[in-house]
Amino acid sequence: MQSIKLRSRVDGDGILKLEVPLELAGRELDLIVVYEPVESVSSSAAESEDIPTVKLSREDSLAFVESLLDPPEASSKMRTKAQEYKRVMGKS
Repeated sequence: MQSIKLRSRVDGDGILKLEVPLELAGRELDLIVVYEPVESVSSSAAESEDIPTVKLSREDSLAFVESLLDPPEASSKMRTKAQEYKRVMGKS
């Protein structure tokens, strides 16, 4: 089982619409919806704040989602750093 986190908005008609990569077309997906109300923010208010936005090309978007769905194995250096982090943070 693989998981990715998506955020979407329920439109005024009460229908939740999700856009997923074409690579998922034809696949059977089980969805779990976690409901958390979020205060509405007008687009002008969101734009006026210093909220970083990353816009990806279609190709980069697909590559990003694919890396979430099928992440590469962690290198030995990454595993070593993770163990070091856990030791420093007092976690086993």
